[in-house]
Amino acid sequence: MGDSHADGAPSAEPLKVQYDPLTGVPSEFNEYLPKDSEEYKRWKAAQEGGAAGAVADLTLKDRHGDVIEKQLPGGKVKKKAKNEVVLETNTRSKKKCVTTILGLETFGVKLPEAAKLFGKKFASGASITKNPMEKDQIEVQGDFVDKAAELIVKTYKDKGIEKKHIYAVIEKKKGPYFDDSDDDED
Repeated sequence: MGDSHADGAPSAEPLKVQYDPLTGVPSEFNEYLPKDSEEYKRWKAAQEGGAAGAVADLTLKDRHGDVIEKQLPGGKVKKKAKNEVVLETNTRSKKKCVTTILGLETFGVKLPEAAKLFGKKFASGASITKNPMEKDQIEVQGDFVDKAAELIVKTYKDKGIEKKHIYAVIEKKKGPYFDDSDDDED
């Protein structure tokens, strides 16, 4: 009768808990992590890893060869802003025209400096605003699509902006601003 385990008493040995290497919590708690936490996202990606693992190294490229998606650990794909600058003119209050420039920040251009440059070069008001998709863009008062395209290519060549990266929205259709034959002039 000297053995305490023989009568059904619990063992005094500590319980060994296995922690999930992706999340750092016990495996049975993974599904209860906050849905927006990085740990939950990694765990969920690993759970869905069947199809994601099969396409882990795939990336999409646009027609200029710029990668527009980036592979993340766990098979997730992060969409990267396409390397393009979009110029558009909008009419306000019947006669007033505004030129919007979107996408300079994807090349590492600081928007406040660029807005100041456009304001000085075009002798016009230029400011940074948010578009409906909550992305920063530069608005210049007046119709400066042609001058802005030339100025961007000339000024930001060191940032990697080339003529192939400049697009314009004309009659609600986005297309390349410079046609391919213009590239031979450089």
